[in-house]
Amino acid sequence: MDNINTDTIPQLQNWNNFCHYHANSDWHGIWTRYTPNGQEIESFQCVRSFHVSEDGSEINHQNHYTYADGKKETKTFEPYKKPIINCLFLDNSFSWGSIKVESGSNFGFETGFRYKDRRVSVAINYGDRGSLERITVISEHSSTFASAISHTTKELSGSWEGTAKTITPDWIVSSPVATSFNQLENFSEDYQVLDLLNGISIACPHKIETEKEFVATIDWLVNPDLLQRGIRKYDASGFRSFTLETFNITAC
Repeated sequence: MDNINTDTIPQLQNWNNFCHYHANSDWHGIWTRYTPNGQEIESFQCVRSFHVSEDGSEINHQNHYTYADGKKETKTFEPYKKPIINCLFLDNSFSWGSIKVESGSNFGFETGFRYKDRRVSVAINYGDRGSLERITVISEHSSTFASAISHTTKELSGSWEGTAKTITPDWIVSSPVATSFNQLENFSEDYQVLDLLNGISIACPHKIETEKEFVATIDWLVNPDLLQRGIRKYDASGFRSFTLETFNITAC
């Protein structure tokens, strides 16, 4: 057996989660952009392609855009070299983005989930003065462009039971623990809470500041009996952790 530096094992697991849940697929997505108040700005199509090389040492990534005016564009990214990737993959979920709030710099992140042949993600962007600027909801299917799903988290009722797992920037994953469900509406007035397309809801600060703690939460109501929640946590020093919470409705 080859000798493996134990320090790289968590990083390799992160890479393997990327390959298992998201790679070797062409994700057909509808990208919908919103103002900070949830008003739709634009919508367009994009196919995100992730393909593993034959020897498994890298993943090639291309985005193929088709805009509302018919214009097409392809963006090719530098190959991801095993096991280095600037994204955390926790089971079927993922999150990546800015590590620290810096004065005069833009700030943003993307958090997403996969369930069977569907993926959803949300990208949230702040301007260089720290104000919420734009929200992008990406709804994807592994084989075709799917139509919107009408259910929202406003329809939630009944009793929900959940488990939570957390991953830190050094790829260490916690053991699952029980967690209780709290509506996003319980956040303070400092947070923008929106219900958007395809069972997506968000809660994020209206404004972020340097050396201030905050969280950014994305909910996906996968179906009436299953909800997944991704939480990015920041403290005074910067990005601290990403948590995946999975809730199932309990029988009456």
